[in-house]
Amino acid sequence: MSANLSKSQIFLFSCLSFIFGIAIASFLPEKILQYDLWIFGVIVGLGIIIISIKQINVSRYVYFLFILFFLFGIWRYSISIPQNTIDKIWHYSRQNVEFIGVVNKEPDVRIYNTKLTVAVESLENVPVSGNVLITTKLFPEYNYGDKLKIKCKLEQPEQIQEFAYDRYLARHKIFSVCYYPQISHIETRHGVSLQNVIYSQILNLKNKLKENINFGLVEPEASLLQAIILGNKRGLTPELINQFSQAGVSHMVAISGMHIAIISVIILNLLLAFGLSRRQSFFFASTALLIYIILIGMPASAMRAGLMAFMAMLAIYLGRLNKLTNSLVLIAGILLLFNPRLLRDDIGFQLSFMAVLSIVYIKPVIDLFYKKFIETKNTPSILKGIWDIVSVTLAAQVLTLPIIALNFHQVSIIAPIVNLLILPLLPFIMISGMLAAILSLLFFSFAWLFFMPAYFLLKYLLWMVDFSVKLPLAYIEVEYIWIGWVVLFYAVVGYAIMKITNSKKQIANKS
Repeated sequence: MSANLSKSQIFLFSCLSFIFGIAIASFLPEKILQYDLWIFGVIVGLGIIIISIKQINVSRYVYFLFILFFLFGIWRYSISIPQNTIDKIWHYSRQNVEFIGVVNKEPDVRIYNTKLTVAVESLENVPVSGNVLITTKLFPEYNYGDKLKIKCKLEQPEQIQEFAYDRYLARHKIFSVCYYPQISHIETRHGVSLQNVIYSQILNLKNKLKENINFGLVEPEASLLQAIILGNKRGLTPELINQFSQAGVSHMVAISGMHIAIISVIILNLLLAFGLSRRQSFFFASTALLIYIILIGMPASAMRAGLMAFMAMLAIYLGRLNKLTNSLVLIAGILLLFNPRLLRDDIGFQLSFMAVLSIVYIKPVIDLFYKKFIETKNTPSILKGIWDIVSVTLAAQVLTLPIIALNFHQVSIIAPIVNLLILPLLPFIMISGMLAAILSLLFFSFAWLFFMPAYFLLKYLLWMVDFSVKLPLAYIEVEYIWIGWVVLFYAVVGYAIMKITNSKKQIANKS
């Protein structure tokens, strides 16, 4: 069997073996993974064997190659586990310490407090590295680049009920937290490097856009628009966030691959429906995606999501969706190579990957219905564009549903209908909202006028969510889902996709 594999298939299965190795390692006890040097030695030995066997037996070479990538995935995850040495800040957990560090991310301002990610430079004049998540009061305010002296008791992040808070922070390489410390501002270091200067200016622009939105809109529309276009959902009430979850549209208020991929593909299809060529539509949509990611401050989550969204648009552009599997798996492998903790602990990464897979594989299946029962020779192109929005919306729900149910313990029955009634308007909300925020930079006094279109669209969105969750059986609560059911779901869907793909290939070959 292995001798019949093409080079592209060998490449695909090698990447999948690496990802599977990371998946297995993420559930293994850390005591086993501490033997990373031994694992590396096995990899080197296996590599030598592969080089020798390649000259003898191609079939055995391929199997050993897959094992090699599988072990490499385990080893890569093992070296991501933090070493508890004296030059790392987490070594001093549960101790009262005084350290100096720099705010290296945009401050996370919430309703009652502010979260600061601080890169430690020294502890009592001794060089020490590592990140600490600081929870402090809303005032005084601190900004990106501020150098601070902090005195507090270091703590290790712990699991909060069913939420693995420690693993959630570990994906950001944060292994220490500190609550309401004594803080002294030393200096602001925006000019340390060109990268810091550029990033600082982008954050300043983002803050001005927030101010314009708050001036031009009332609540809750202002906070909702900030969540949709800037990824800032701290102003949303817990009740409103819960409503969005119950309606099955929580992805609208989170900068994730699912959110950006859907929006990007909808914009691309709208441009195609309005008569632009496939090449022009792809160019404008990709440019808009790049500008958007820059405007929201280029967080790592949005950059990953943007990469996934670009792949989804590329699939539409090429018109051969199922040919991008290797590229998509390669991108996932590269992202996991840099941060192997994304696979298990980053829901956004999981939703991004599954949403794009849905668009690549589930959308063509849904489109078969359109071609068989709706499309005719006289079907207007605008109807095709509307159907593309419908199919993208439905497709993205399929493979993301188990992840949402597993992590948020709610399954929205009404989600497909609500998404169909809301998602087509989302590009217009984003475009009108972003344009209004930018125009308000020039004509601040007329902000209320610029935001008028976005206001009515947001009003409709809020009304639709509120109305839908009040319907009988709009959603069901899921207290516990056995992980085996999730695996079985993906196995069945994967098998069905494979069968449909093979049957389409056979039909194409016969014709």
